[in-house]
Amino acid sequence: MLSDLNRLLKELFFVSKILPFSLFIRWISGANRCLDLLSKNRTLGALDQVFGESFDVLWSGKKLHFVQLDFGVVREIYGHLCYAAKGQLTEARHIFDLGANGGAFTVFALAEAPYAQVYAVEAQSELVEIVKHNVKQNGYEDRGIIQCAIVGGFYDDWTKSLLKSNPQIQEFDIREYIARVGICDFLKCDVEGGEFKLFQGDLTWTQSVKSMALEFHPTKGNVNELEKTLKSQGFRVKRADHSHLGYFYCTRD
Repeated sequence: MLSDLNRLLKELFFVSKILPFSLFIRWISGANRCLDLLSKNRTLGALDQVFGESFDVLWSGKKLHFVQLDFGVVREIYGHLCYAAKGQLTEARHIFDLGANGGAFTVFALAEAPYAQVYAVEAQSELVEIVKHNVKQNGYEDRGIIQCAIVGGFYDDWTKSLLKSNPQIQEFDIREYIARVGICDFLKCDVEGGEFKLFQGDLTWTQSVKSMALEFHPTKGNVNELEKTLKSQGFRVKRADHSHLGYFYCTRD
């Protein structure tokens, strides 16, 4: 119970930093239920749903607007800084968001990197429209390039069913895009298992990537082999394991 309370206090601190005060009060309005939920389900999902899927976030002196997003994702990206630290992307010119979902990290990167083009790739067409909307309503449409494509190829039942329902969908050709931009300052990758296919074959394109945050899914492939592959490409790799997923943070000397 003490660890659950510590976790809740930690989350309250994070959320207090990124939500306008009125929304923060709404979020914690369900806190009297939270300890029971933490003990039973180990999740804050019920609190995340308190104001639905549309909300504002305070970030770097701006008020960012989001629609059709899970606030739990926003807590991870803006509160826990699970992909990039505050200030890390300031000087970046080219950022890739592979597996953009609803655009939470896409907007994070655009807000953090005022000179960057951000290339967002998402496989589900309905989410692509949400990314476009969230990018546009925050005034970043001139620097956000959003594409509907599969990252890692059609490697499992889900991606194969996606191809069946959307025959026009293509595999994202990262080599072509890297060649076009020259240098990728930061690559974020969260593609639900596609990471194992992405980092196979000709990996010369990785030499143009300065740093990466890669979410891995142990049930989808060999994480140790993936780590070896990343190191073989000259990255210094820090690994952070969690219960059902983890992260590789990759930088170059």
